[in-house]
Amino acid sequence: ILGIISNLHCIGMCGPIALAIPLNRTSTWTKLAGILQYNFGRITTYFILGALVGFLGLGIQLIGIIQSLSVIAGIGIILYAWRKQLFSAPFFQRLHSGSIQKFTSKSMGKILRNDPAFKLFLLGMVNGILPCGMVYTALITSIIAGNPIESSFAMFFFGLGTLPGMISIAFFANQIRPKFRAKINVGLPYLVTIIGLLII
Repeated sequence: ILGIISNLHCIGMCGPIALAIPLNRTSTWTKLAGILQYNFGRITTYFILGALVGFLGLGIQLIGIIQSLSVIAGIGIILYAWRKQLFSAPFFQRLHSGSIQKFTSKSMGKILRNDPAFKLFLLGMVNGILPCGMVYTALITSIIAGNPIESSFAMFFFGLGTLPGMISIAFFANQIRPKFRAKINVGLPYLVTIIGLLII
């Protein structure tokens, strides 16, 4: 459900990234194959991140505070949904311009220069760790699964849920008007708040 809701965020925010993907655009099928390769690289990173936070969830479950964590995570997700109204913009600008973004920029540059096999898959894997609020929300939610296997599959299905939006952007990014993106961004906090309440 969170992945499907995130499609709205993808359409609102990820247009420039989708347009920058070096796809083979000779036909619809080559374009679709490239888009899928890129996105399954991204989903693979989500799967790995899910496994990593799952170990944290396992430790929390052993301590016996997983229910309290659900409440805290839900509140945190709701606060994130309304971050622009609650926090100053410079705080998030500093957060998003840190070492993660520098690492991804360098890694993507190396991939593009060396042109390896499965280049789009590798670009997708790197882009999977780009700062993204909906991915952070999914990771917090996946911790509650309580073990690495379930957490990794929670992130895998989150990634699958985002596929329709990412495929649509790659094909139709030029047709998505800024006003439409703005409307989506207005409605998104309400949907994310519902997710937070469900987790609580």
